[in-house]
Amino acid sequence: MALVERANPTDRADVERLIAAYHTSEGVKPKPERISWAVEQQMRNRFPGVLIVAREKKALVGVALAVYAPSAELGRVLVIQDFFVDPALRRKGVGRALAAKLLEEAKAMRIDRVDLEVFPKNEGAAAFWKKIGFRTGGRLVFSRDLL
Repeated sequence: MALVERANPTDRADVERLIAAYHTSEGVKPKPERISWAVEQQMRNRFPGVLIVAREKKALVGVALAVYAPSAELGRVLVIQDFFVDPALRRKGVGRALAAKLLEEAKAMRIDRVDLEVFPKNEGAAAFWKKIGFRTGGRLVFSRDLL
C-alpha cells in the first residue's frame, strides 16, 4: 500500500515530473516553467494550500496539489488543481488514499468545500470523483487566458 504524506523539498523533481505526466495525459502540453512555479509556491508556503504525494517503494507514484481560495458565498474553498496517479498503479487504492489524505488535510484547515474540474472526455476521472462522494457543482466554468 502506498504511503501518502505531504511533499517535502527532496520530492520536487518527481512532483514536477508527475504533474507534467498528468498534463500530457489530459492532452495538454506541459509548460515546465509554470509547473515549476506552482510547485515552488506550495513548497515555500507562499499560497495557502497543500501538496501531497503517494510513495510506493520510495518512488513517487501520485501527486495532489490544491490551493485555498476564500469565497464570500462558499466560505473556505480548497481547489484541487492537479491530481495524478501513475497509470500502472490505478485501481489499486493509491488515488483513493491520496484523496482521503487531501480531505483529511482540508478538514484540518477547516475548509468548507473542495472543488475540482475534470475534462469532459476524462470519464475515468469523473467516475472516480463521483465514487468517493463528489458531485457536479451545477455551475458552468468560464475562463480566459491573459498571457
